Amino acid sequence: MVAGAQGDRTGLERLSDGLLALLPVTVAWLSILDGPVERHIEIMLAVAAAQTFVLAWYRRFPLTVLLVVMGLETVLIVLDSEIFVGFLVATFALGTWGKPVQQRIGLAVGLTLLAIGMVVSIAGGSEPLFAVVGVSSIAVMFVGFWMSGRLGARHRSRMRQLETERTQVVERERALLARELHDILNHSVTAMVLDATAAAETGSPDEARETLHRVARTGRDSLAELRRLLGVLRANTSATDHDPLIVPPGLAQINALISATPLDIEVVRQGKAGPLDASIEHAAYRVIQESLTNVIKHAGPVATTVSLFFTADQLSVVVVNAQSVKPPNPGTGMGLIGMRERVSLVGGTLEAGPCPGGGFEVRAVLPARSVPCSA
Repeated sequence: MVAGAQGDRTGLERLSDGLLALLPVTVAWLSILDGPVERHIEIMLAVAAAQTFVLAWYRRFPLTVLLVVMGLETVLIVLDSEIFVGFLVATFALGTWGKPVQQRIGLAVGLTLLAIGMVVSIAGGSEPLFAVVGVSSIAVMFVGFWMSGRLGARHRSRMRQLETERTQVVERERALLARELHDILNHSVTAMVLDATAAAETGSPDEARETLHRVARTGRDSLAELRRLLGVLRANTSATDHDPLIVPPGLAQINALISATPLDIEVVRQGKAGPLDASIEHAAYRVIQESLTNVIKHAGPVATTVSLFFTADQLSVVVVNAQSVKPPNPGTGMGLIGMRERVSLVGGTLEAGPCPGGGFEVRAVLPARSVPCSA
């Protein structure tokens, strides 16, 4: 923080630093103009100018600046004069920009000098009560300015942390939206292309009509999901032609997904399906969708089983297809990578590989996080 502070300042911060650095000279001039002619006016102005020059570096060298300013202030005190404002600014800078060891050293040196000053004042004939009250007041200001700097530093640190977290959340949401678009387009376009090809090759008008109806249904469902994503992406959330809070597809939409797929699919459900978090249901839906898309692309119209196993603490999704009727096609593997990433984002695991007797299996295990109960 300290090393880069000097070069990372904005225009407003530079102006603030400049005004703070000018305070010793300003206070010195005001004290001269407001009161009777002081002795050692030239020395006071010289010391104030030196403090101003030194304070210009308080972000980079906070401890050194404080020690130099205290030394210059001591010169004025010996001459029966003082400014103090430079000392307080340097203390504030130490609390804001100093490292922990620097702050401990600065506090120890400052409080020690104040204690020595109190002893010297009493030994010099000053009223003890007056000396104690005066030095104690300065000590309170010293510690108070340091604490104010510390609080400001913590606030800035927290703001930077929140900004970093916000950036990470934005990047995560972008990845999720990109994966959503991939899943929607990959599944729907693949299913529609295969259905359209089958409709063109079939000799039965009834089968062709049913296939085209399925293509239209798949297209409508895909458009509805794309509208939902566009609603999330739109900056103007007050628009009335979309609802960005629409719940994404989950377990309730699996039957519709399967009916729109040109495969012979058997659905198996075991266990009691309780209320699940929407993110878990959506992840399960996407695993099934992507798995069926891969079956269509790489295995062809083969028998497929979709199994859902519910337990108290997890949901297992298993998609198994029979031996491929297509020539081997290794593909890119991006679909499986996307499924693993999606499942891992909700705290689950995914395994995929060939079955011993032929075919392919995808197995996802998701945590069964329940929706919060309403009060």
